[in-house]
This record gives sequence, structure tokens and C-alpha cells, in this order.
Amino acid sequence: MGDDDIYAEEDVAGGELEVGEKSSAIKELLPKLLKWVAIVIVAVIFIVTIVFFTMKIMTRGTTNQSYAVQSPEYATEPDVMSWYGLDEIRTRTADKDPATVIIKAKLGYEWENADIQTDLIQRSEIIYDAMRQYLSSKTAAELTPQTEMQIKQEMKEKINRLISAGKIQEIVFMQYNIFQY
Repeated sequence: MGDDDIYAEEDVAGGELEVGEKSSAIKELLPKLLKWVAIVIVAVIFIVTIVFFTMKIMTRGTTNQSYAVQSPEYATEPDVMSWYGLDEIRTRTADKDPATVIIKAKLGYEWENADIQTDLIQRSEIIYDAMRQYLSSKTAAELTPQTEMQIKQEMKEKINRLISAGKIQEIVFMQYNIFQY
């Protein structure tokens, strides 16, 4: 039994030595591991700080900018319309030294409304003449691009009084030129 006790103590002692060797290896590895973890954390904090301040500097001038409010005219999609094209209208203005006005217009009406289309075709000469008379009653100063919307509105009202099958919803100018000689 004595021999068994000796071997048992050696196994126990040998077992303790192995645990001690592993413990000392962990004790040596732990400071190195903690050092690298600390370096990575410091590096991440440094990079985040640099990015934060860089973005703050880059966006400094844009923080107070505001975007223009969208005009109600462009806020909604325009209705789908059918279009009737008029021949080119040429006339002279009512000025003392008259200017030449050349307009090519299209009239927009309710989508595929055959009654309005027929009415426009039947009255195209009258519409053409009414638009020519309207333009020739204006001076070149009244026919500027700044007054184009008003001109279109007045022409639309004049044309709508001439037709009976419906209403013109829109007038677009494909060509709008005023030449002073």
C-alpha cells in the first residue's frame, strides 16, 4: 500500500504541476490579449471621432439651407389630354413700329372627347382668326415671356366662348417668337 500511496501522490503532484503550467501560460497570455483589445478599442474610438468631426466640418455650410417650396403648378401631375394643333399664326403687333409675332399653339382638351375635337376642327379658321386678332391688338411690351401665362388664359377664355361642345383646358405654345425690325 505504501507504493500505491507514493504513486497516488505523484499523480496528484504531477496533476498540480500541469495546472500550474497552464495557469502561468494564461497569466502570460492575458496581459498581451488585454493590451491588443485595448489598442483595438482605442483605434475604433479614434476613427469614429475623426469621422464624426470630418462630417461635421463638411456639412457645416449645408445645415442651414432649405429647399425651395414646390410650386402648386408642378406639385401635381398634369391631366392626360388630347391635343389639337393649330397652324402657325403670324401677325403684327399694335405698336407704332410693329413687331412680328409668330406663334404655333396646341389646344388641350378632355381626353378623347370626340365632340370637342369635332367642334375644334369645324371652327379652326374662326379660332385661328380670333387668336390672330388678339395678338395683333397687343403691343410687343404686352407679349413678353413674363406675361405668357396671362396671354394663354385670355386666349383660352376667348376660344371657349367660340366652341360649344366643351372647354379648352390648356394652351401650349410650341413656338413663341416676337421679332422687332
